[in-house]
Amino acid sequence: MTIALILAVLVGLQDKAPASTKEATKQIQFLVGKWRVTITPEGKEEGWQEMQEWQFKFNKEEWALEFAVTEGKKYKDGVLSYDLKKKLWRLDATKADGAKIAFEGPFKAKEMILEEVAAEGVAKERYSLSFLRDNRFLGSIEKRDAGSKTWLETYKVQYTKEGVPFVRSEGPKCVITGGAGTIEVAYGGKTYYVC
Repeated sequence: MTIALILAVLVGLQDKAPASTKEATKQIQFLVGKWRVTITPEGKEEGWQEMQEWQFKFNKEEWALEFAVTEGKKYKDGVLSYDLKKKLWRLDATKADGAKIAFEGPFKAKEMILEEVAAEGVAKERYSLSFLRDNRFLGSIEKRDAGSKTWLETYKVQYTKEGVPFVRSEGPKCVITGGAGTIEVAYGGKTYYVC
């Protein structure tokens, strides 16, 4: 095989859409847990902190992640799921005032860009996330005015996982989820790790 053919096969495998919502959710399972979130309005030096707690949500064969916010000023809760037909991620959230909002978009190369689902020509929001590591990621909330093509950043968002060191060495992997193996289990003369 030529190098070009090998690269084409690898790129094709990387871009292959998940076959189930369970498979898709594995890509984002690192979100499960408690996160300290700092949200700073554009042009301000200080914002506010809130806590988000993420967990799995199962409904028959449909897998997703749901979150609840403590002390949130923007959102109360939401569900992040994968739409198999559209091959897009969907975030259905409840704003702090109780209004519902939905976003959709792709997840590629550790970047998730979710645009508000709304009629054409109206003001929209976009939520962009850059997953740096499984314990830290950054985001922004942008707004596009009605009739405009330009997105303007309105908030910077920083996520840090609670109870997980910011800097750490790579350790054993969990045999069940592939995450960090923190509990040692001995079986049949071998040592395995689980989360």
